[in-house]
Amino acid sequence: MDQVKCHHITMQTLASTGNFKNAFDKFFEVMKQLGEELSPNVDPSIIFPAMYATKNDLNKYSTEDLMNVPKMTDKKKQWAMTFMDSIIPCVFVISPLFLPTIANRMMSLSIRCGLTKESSFGLYAYCYCLGCMLQDIDEGYHWIKVTRLMLERFNATELCPKLKLVQYSFLIYMKEPLQSVTNVLFHCREDIMMVGDVEYAILSAHFHCQFAVLSGASLSNAEKECDSLSMEMFRLKQTQSILENASIHHMVLQLIGSDKDPFAIPGITYKDEDEVLDHLESSGNVVFANSIYIHRVVTACFFRRYEYAADMIEKYHSEVGKGSLVLSAVMYAF
Repeated sequence: MDQVKCHHITMQTLASTGNFKNAFDKFFEVMKQLGEELSPNVDPSIIFPAMYATKNDLNKYSTEDLMNVPKMTDKKKQWAMTFMDSIIPCVFVISPLFLPTIANRMMSLSIRCGLTKESSFGLYAYCYCLGCMLQDIDEGYHWIKVTRLMLERFNATELCPKLKLVQYSFLIYMKEPLQSVTNVLFHCREDIMMVGDVEYAILSAHFHCQFAVLSGASLSNAEKECDSLSMEMFRLKQTQSILENASIHHMVLQLIGSDKDPFAIPGITYKDEDEVLDHLESSGNVVFANSIYIHRVVTACFFRRYEYAADMIEKYHSEVGKGSLVLSAVMYAF
C-alpha cells in the first residue's frame, strides 16, 4: 500500500499544478490496480440507469439505517474511496459529466463494503447529480443533510468546513434563501483557512462573491470584495482561480456601469474576457469556460437583453455543452 500512497501524492500534485489530464491518467491507472476499474467514457445511456439504480438502493435505507452501515475494512476499497474523493475537483474542471460515475461507484462501495469518511463526499456528489440530472432536488436536499452526520461518525472535524462549502455551494442553495447561503459561505472561508486548505478557502470566497451578487447584496461591496479577492489569489498563487474571479468581477463592473479593467492583475496576461475564454476552451477547462458563459447570460438578463442571453445559451451548448451538468445547477440559482 506504500506504493499506492505515493501514487496518491503524485495525482494530487498533478491536479494542484493544473496538470489535470495526467492526474486523470494516474487516477484510472491506480483504480484498475485497486480492482475498481472505471471507464473514462461518458455515455448518457449508461449514466442515467446507474443514477436510478443508486437512487433505488439508497431509498431502501432510512437515515438511521445508513448511519448504521459498518465501517469499511478492506484496504484496497478504502484507497479506492480516497482516490475517487481526491479526483472530484479535477472532474468538475475538465469532465463534469464524469461526476455521476464517481458518485455512483462511491455510494455502491459504501453500501456494499462499508462507510469511510470519504463516503460523505461521495454522497454529496450523488446529491448534486440527483438535483441536476434527475431534477429530484427534494431528495438530494434530504440526503445532503446526512453527509454531515456521516462525517461526524468518523470524528473528521477538520473536514467539516470543506463539506459545508460543497453542501451549500452545490445543492442547498436550491432550497434555502440565497442570503442565508451567502452568509454561510462567508464564514466557511475563514473556517477552511483555519485548517490550512487554501484552495477550498479560495473556492468558498469565490462562491460567496457569486451568490452575493445574486442575492441582492450591495454591488459596490461585491466589487470591493472581488478586487480584494483577486489580490489574495495572486498572493496565494491561485492562478486558475484568478481567471474565474476576474469573470465574476467583470460581471459586477458591468452591472454598476464601471469601465474598470478586472483583468489588470499581476500575473494575468489576457487583455479581455474573450481571450480568457479562448484559452479555457482550447485547454479543455470546461468548468471555468462554463462560468463565463453563465455570467454573460446573467448580465444580459439583468439588462433585459434576452435575445443575446438566448444566443449565449445556444453558443454554450454548441461549444462547451459537455459541461451542461454545471449549467443546469448554476442557472437554477440565476
